[in-house]
Amino acid sequence: MAGPSSDNSTFDLGRQRIGTVYAKALLGAADDAGQTAVVLEELQSLLDDVIAQREDLRHALAGSILTEEQRIDVLNKAFGDKMNPVLLTFLKVVNQHGRQDCLREIYEAAKKIDNERRGLIEVTATTAAPLPEELAASLTDRLKEKLGREIVLKTEVDPDLIGGLVLHVGDTVFDGSLANRLKQLRLKALEKTAQEAKASLERFTNSTQS
Repeated sequence: MAGPSSDNSTFDLGRQRIGTVYAKALLGAADDAGQTAVVLEELQSLLDDVIAQREDLRHALAGSILTEEQRIDVLNKAFGDKMNPVLLTFLKVVNQHGRQDCLREIYEAAKKIDNERRGLIEVTATTAAPLPEELAASLTDRLKEKLGREIVLKTEVDPDLIGGLVLHVGDTVFDGSLANRLKQLRLKALEKTAQEAKASLERFTNSTQS
């Protein structure tokens, strides 16, 4: 089991690094054109509203059925008169380098870099069930007060957490999940059991020697 997990982690890190490299290039071009906000908004919409919803388009752009020239032709016909020129040119470059499967990582990295430049701090809150809007707003206010900076809150769902929440603030993780608390209780119980077994063994050894 350890092998595949390690391979997946390496694969994900590789995609994240690729995403960061391309994100910097995208932001550079968008900044020069004064179109950064528009480009990021259109890229998010492309991922969430188009590619995620259109399986035929997703396969056409990401698969190996079409040649590079044919995929660029699809981009021109689908988005030529609708998409920001900076983003359309960037998508063609990504396609030429065969990295169209990393668009989500590119967007996430670009958004993170842009938030940091604007003095915003990105926090990811993971819960066992979808976080209600009211609680998300309350959490954002409390984090803003605690960290002293404007917050961009992202929410994710992981049923394995059972309850509570996990916060990722930069490279720091605050694990307040029920799953983690149960894990700590199990570890303490095992440690206590081991200590009691050791003490019983020592008493038995001492009694047989006396």
